[in-house]
Amino acid sequence: MTDTEHILKEAQKYEYITFDVFDTLIIRDVMDPSDVFTLSYGKIGRYFRIVAEIIARKHSQNGETSLKTIEKYFHRSCEAELEKEKTICRANPEMLKVYKALKSQGKKLYAISDMYLSSEFITELLNEAGYDLPVMVSCEEQCSKKGGFLFKRFLEQRGLKSHEVLHIGDNRVSDYEGAQKAGIAALLIARHTNRLSYAKYSRHNPELASFINHGINEIQDPVERIGYEIVGPIILGFCQWVHLKNEEFGFDKLFFLARDMRFSYEVYRRLYEDDASYLCVSRKSLKFARQNTNEMLKYLENNSFYGNVAIVDTGWVGVAQTELDKYAKVITPTSDVGGLYLGTKLAFRLHKRSARSSSCYFVGRLRQFECGIFPPFMETLIGTNEPQVIQYSNGQAVFDREKSTDQTNLIKSGASKFISQWVNLKTNCIIDTRMPEKAFRKMMYKPKKEHIELIRDLHYEDFKSTSIVSYDTGVNYLFHPGKMLNDLSLSAWKGAFLKQSGILYPFLLGLYKIIGPIKAYRTDVRKYKNSEL
Repeated sequence: MTDTEHILKEAQKYEYITFDVFDTLIIRDVMDPSDVFTLSYGKIGRYFRIVAEIIARKHSQNGETSLKTIEKYFHRSCEAELEKEKTICRANPEMLKVYKALKSQGKKLYAISDMYLSSEFITELLNEAGYDLPVMVSCEEQCSKKGGFLFKRFLEQRGLKSHEVLHIGDNRVSDYEGAQKAGIAALLIARHTNRLSYAKYSRHNPELASFINHGINEIQDPVERIGYEIVGPIILGFCQWVHLKNEEFGFDKLFFLARDMRFSYEVYRRLYEDDASYLCVSRKSLKFARQNTNEMLKYLENNSFYGNVAIVDTGWVGVAQTELDKYAKVITPTSDVGGLYLGTKLAFRLHKRSARSSSCYFVGRLRQFECGIFPPFMETLIGTNEPQVIQYSNGQAVFDREKSTDQTNLIKSGASKFISQWVNLKTNCIIDTRMPEKAFRKMMYKPKKEHIELIRDLHYEDFKSTSIVSYDTGVNYLFHPGKMLNDLSLSAWKGAFLKQSGILYPFLLGLYKIIGPIKAYRTDVRKYKNSEL
């Protein structure tokens, strides 16, 4: 196991340095190398591809085979696999630093790989990742690193002595023991381990999980890591979904609603050229508008909120869409306001809405029913605590204060890093929203203790501001159970609150998963039957 400084220190003793390629110079955004086959050919095609390689190696005299030979037994082209390799391969940032440092010192650098891919294709991958060095590959030399034979072939071709060369790789058998069998000194680097807290490796979505796992290694701040693992994928997946829905429904303009959609709006504007604006609307401002309709109409008209438009919001129940559609029709009777939502509750069915409305996350009745307890925590993570609009005057929004007091800047910073890296490295690659949703639900219900300590004091601001975990002490709750229920109700992060109960946590969590959504649903029904915001 080595670190960057140790590698550079050891490399000073040698003039010639060889590197392994995959999982050393290059990292793949997959859980397992065979996941490349799943991404290229599907779940069933994956097994045929594996069998084809096994047969090809069996018919080879030395166990080495090339992709062209594999194609013969696979009975189809492997072009899709090559294209997928280009999208999932990227530079190992730590080894790229080592490579650049050694190159600047004038060291002679080479790449040696046990692989069925051609040296020409591997060179292309390396160049794309920022490397420029000669490549030797086992399928072309018909010998592997495992027994030291490929290393010996390298020494023969370059006319070198074994003591002049240092090999760096991640595989103990092939890179470390194989190099030593050829008399070459070797360094074994640490492989990327699973650093994910909530996102989970899955055969259904290995690329996203691996991408997060590789990228999160570069982030030191633990709060930023939460943003990188949880918030970044949620926001990017949502923005991609909104863009696709906008193309499907053909809206003239999108309006991201304050304040929960501020960060999403900023991300969307960076990604797409769609006509999108930020609309300052809140529960308080909509309540004001009921008594001051003309002021609301002036504000909406000034912002061109009428016609074939859609709001983009966290959603949950969709009251804003219902209200705004009413005002838009006053301005232009043919107006039709659609709604693109991050998530919706089951109670959302109680409201009349445009047929062009859809939800990105928590799709399905069971998830929508459970969704009743998610809003406060989700809004804390993705929203911004900027001034809230409370009314309108002369066609302009009036706010309750002048300055923002956002405490989630580090979370947003981590999320922005994820989004930037994914967009730069995974051009046009759409995120499967199932994994970000599962990761959020896991953090909601089963948070890590260290994360509770890090962000428990964040404030959820709705009608009143409270910490997202309003926990007192277990002893106090024994004598005042009513206070425990009240504090649980006030806490936006329910799982973090319940985890403080210690040994009772699994029981209380299971109980809350049943009772919590029922209570939230009944509350929504009561509110909206009484036309409350």
